[in-house]
Amino acid sequence: MSDATATMTCQACGHEGTFRLFRAREMLFGWRHSFQYGECPQCGSLQIQQIPQNLPEYYPADYYSLKPPPVRSKQAPAGRVALANWLLHSRFPLAGWATWRLRWKYPFFHWARTAGCGLDARILDVGCGTGGLLRRMQRHGFRNLTGVDPYTSLEADEPGFRVRRAELGSVEGRFDLIMLHHVLEHLVDPRRSLEEARAHLNPNGRILVRIPVAGSETHRLYGADWFNLDPPRHLLVPSRRGMETLADRSGLRTVRVEFDGIETGFLMSEGYRRDVPYTGRPEDDRKLRRHYRRLAEQANRRCEGDQGVFFLASK
Repeated sequence: MSDATATMTCQACGHEGTFRLFRAREMLFGWRHSFQYGECPQCGSLQIQQIPQNLPEYYPADYYSLKPPPVRSKQAPAGRVALANWLLHSRFPLAGWATWRLRWKYPFFHWARTAGCGLDARILDVGCGTGGLLRRMQRHGFRNLTGVDPYTSLEADEPGFRVRRAELGSVEGRFDLIMLHHVLEHLVDPRRSLEEARAHLNPNGRILVRIPVAGSETHRLYGADWFNLDPPRHLLVPSRRGMETLADRSGLRTVRVEFDGIETGFLMSEGYRRDVPYTGRPEDDRKLRRHYRRLAEQANRRCEGDQGVFFLASK
């Protein structure tokens, strides 16, 4: 850690003041380039001090969201659609292990149910990559899916399924659920993006933002070696307070917050601390992975997970 400081303006809460600076390395691909980040004294959010001019170079062709597109989906079987309707609308959801298993393997049912969406709801996935999540949802009966991503290698226009190489601002129409899965932290102007999303919401619609959370247990343990800091691709990593304030400044209210951190946050942070990059790492020990999975689940239950799920609505 460093004692250096600089005057910055927080992209999350808007505070302008003296930020503590620290350096963090690019370790996803093992390039080890160093970047300066500042920590907001008001809300604890983290943001890069200066966006590199060559930022696109840090998204190579093998970046995870740019991998080859999934195969074309077939129509969802009737039995799977019936199960999906039950999961979305039943007053008696499964309990215990079954609930955990479904939320882990098919989290989109939980997201849609929390947002009050059925299989016919209009759903938009911003930063959808090649549309893998939307294809999975389509295979389970969702029938009105749209995805946009300015860098996608796939464009599709099928009944009930569209993927466009486009920005959010060019989208037409309104939606019942707008999803930003680990997208907001990559954007130069996250407030503007949330305002654009709000403009595309139906009156009772919801925005779902999944994002790394600064100030979480894993962040406190590993500091600049925290996996989910991911320099320089993550321009802003808000704290919970920072994310809620950013939503408020964007004309939105936070209706629900959950945490869905996974064992990777611990495993990769341990590797980064030992100078082991994500790419080319040795195969994970299964017992160690189970250990860190338990730690991640415990942190989530304490609202200390290093990834947050924010459900937002218009004010």
